[in-house]
Amino acid sequence: MLTDNRVFLKEKASGILERLDAVFDSGRVGCVEAKNGQKTLQIEKNGRMLLVHSGYDPGKEAAMIMERLRGKLKEKEPVIFIGFGLGYHIDAIAERLSPPWFSVIEFSPEVLKAALSVYDIKKRKFFKGLKHLHLIENEEQILPAIVQDVDDVNRPPQLVILPSYERIFKEEVARYLSGFQQYLKEKKSRYVTTLHFEKRWIINSLQNFPYLLKTPNLLADFDRSLFENKPAVLVAAGPSLNEEFDHLKRIKEDRSAYIFSVGSAINALIEHGIYPHAAFTYDPTPHNQFVFQKLKEKGITEIPLVFGSSVGFETLKDYPGKMAHFITSQDWLSAYTLKHRELADIDIAMDSPSIAIITLQILDRLNCNPILLVGQNFSFRERKRYASGIEYDMVDSELGEKEMEGTFETESVDGGKVLTNEGYMQMKKSMEYVLGGMIGKTVYNTTKKGAKIEHTIYRELSSLVDELPKNGIVLPWFTDERPNYDLAFIEEKWKTIVSQSESIGEKIDEIRKMTAKIEQTLQMRKLNKLEHLYQVLEGKIGGLQNTLVYKIFLRSMTQFETEIASKEIAAVRNSEDAIKKGQTVVKEYRRLVDAWEAAFRTVKEEIKKIGGEVLAEIQKVG
Repeated sequence: MLTDNRVFLKEKASGILERLDAVFDSGRVGCVEAKNGQKTLQIEKNGRMLLVHSGYDPGKEAAMIMERLRGKLKEKEPVIFIGFGLGYHIDAIAERLSPPWFSVIEFSPEVLKAALSVYDIKKRKFFKGLKHLHLIENEEQILPAIVQDVDDVNRPPQLVILPSYERIFKEEVARYLSGFQQYLKEKKSRYVTTLHFEKRWIINSLQNFPYLLKTPNLLADFDRSLFENKPAVLVAAGPSLNEEFDHLKRIKEDRSAYIFSVGSAINALIEHGIYPHAAFTYDPTPHNQFVFQKLKEKGITEIPLVFGSSVGFETLKDYPGKMAHFITSQDWLSAYTLKHRELADIDIAMDSPSIAIITLQILDRLNCNPILLVGQNFSFRERKRYASGIEYDMVDSELGEKEMEGTFETESVDGGKVLTNEGYMQMKKSMEYVLGGMIGKTVYNTTKKGAKIEHTIYRELSSLVDELPKNGIVLPWFTDERPNYDLAFIEEKWKTIVSQSESIGEKIDEIRKMTAKIEQTLQMRKLNKLEHLYQVLEGKIGGLQNTLVYKIFLRSMTQFETEIASKEIAAVRNSEDAIKKGQTVVKEYRRLVDAWEAAFRTVKEEIKKIGGEVLAEIQKVG
C-alpha cells in the first residue's frame, strides 16, 4: 500500500487500515496493464478472470460512464460511489459534478488493498471531499454505513454503481441497495410520523398532566410481585381473535392469566361478554376516544384503563373506571417536571407503531411470564382488519380495492402465506426488535393464520389453556394505589414554566430581529461583520433554548423543522462561500422562528390554564 494512503487511512479510517493489514494475499486480485498503459484491476471469481475496468482504456471508459449519467446526476449534490475500483470513475464524476462530499463503498478488502497500492488518494484534489470510506464485508455492516451517510442530510445522496460491480459483486450490490431503500423508507416514515404528531404529543401531555397527579404509575407505584412470573395474555384486535373468545372466557373464569386488551380489542371482548383485567391505550389522535365510546356509553366501571401520558386527551374525559398511567418517550413535559419520591428514575415506554408493542414493553418490565399474544395478525383475513364487534365510522372493517393494491404476501405462523401490507410489516419488525431484547421470557404467538413473528413460539391457544395454573394471578390487582411523585419538585418546575412563558415571545422576537440584521448585512455586502453577528445570534438562540418552555414545548413541537434546519445549517457551517452561508442561516432561522412562534401561540394560554390547575392541586394535596 502506498505510504500516503496508509497515512490517510490512519487519520480517517484506522479500522479499515487494520483490516487491510490483516488481509492474506490469495492471488485472486491483482493489478494488470490495459492496452493504453493504464492500470486496471483483475479479479478471479468462480474460476474466471474478470476486469473491474476496461482492458483497453480505463480513462475513456470512465468518461463514458460520466456521459451516460449526465442527465441523471445533479451538480454539487452528494454522491455515494458503490465500488472503488481504481477510482477512474470517481475522478471523472467528481471533476464534472463537484459534489460537496462523497462516500465510497467497497466490498472486498483484497480489492481495496490492491487499489490503494497504485491509487494515491492524497494526490486527488477531489478526495478532500471524501466523507466516508466503507468496507462492507457482511450484512451487519450495511446499516451503520448507510446511517453515517444518510442520517445527517435532508436529501438522500445520489448513488453511482461502478458497472463491473453489478456483475462481479451482484449480490453485495443488491443487498446494499435493498438496505439503502429500506432505510430511506423508514426515515420517511419517521419524518411523516413526527410531522403529523409533534404538536399533538405535547398538547396531549399538557392536557393529561393533571391526570398524572391523580392516578398511579403502573411502572412505579404498584408492587411488582403482582405481576412477576404471572402469565399475561395480550389481546389485539386482529381477525383471528374471533376464534379465541371461548378460550379467553375460560382463562378469565380460571383466573389462570391476566388478560390485557390493547387498542380496539376492548370492543370485541365487551361484545362477547369478556371484561379484560385492564385496557391499554396510547394513540395520540382524537379518534382514539371512539375506541372507548361503547365502554363509556355502557357505564362499565370494572375495566381499569392504563394510558400512555401522551394519549389523545379526549380519551380520558369521563372514563368511568379506575385509571393508571405510564410515561411515554414522546412526553417531554413529564421528562422535565416529574420526579418520584422513591425511585431515582421513572421507567418510560418507548414510542412504537402500535399499542401492542408498547404493552409488550410494559409486560416485560413487570416481568410477566409467559406472555401469550392473541389476535396479533399483522395481516388480513378475507380482507378483514378486525375481529367481530369492532366497527368505526372513520375506517372500514374490510379492505377496499385501492387498499388491496398495496398488499402482498408474507410467511404465516404455519409456514403458509398471509396477506399483509407495509404498515403491518413495520409494526411486526418493531415488535420483533422488542422481543429480541427480552431476556428470560417465553412469548407464545397463538394467532391462527397470522404473520410469523420472530422470537415467539407458535402454539394454538387451545393447547395452552390447560397448562396455565388456575388461580395463578392476583385479583384484584388494582386496589388503592396512589401516585407517589415529588410534589415540591413538580411545583418548582411548573412555577418556572409559567413565569418563563411571560417572556418567551420577546426572546423569539429578538432572534427574528437579529436574523433580519444579518440579512441586511448580506445585502450591503459587509461580509466581514457576519461572524460577529452569528455569535450574537447564537447567544440569543441559546438564551431561548435554555428555558424550560423551549425544552418542553417549542423543541418538541418543532422537531421536524429543527432537524431540517440544523442539517442545512451544518452543511454550510464551514463553507468558504460567505454569501451562501449567510443566506442559508437567514432562511433556516427565519423558518424556525416562524415555527417557534406558531408553537408558542398554540400552547401559551393552555400553559397558564393547566399550570394553574396543577399548582392548585398540589396546594390542595400538600
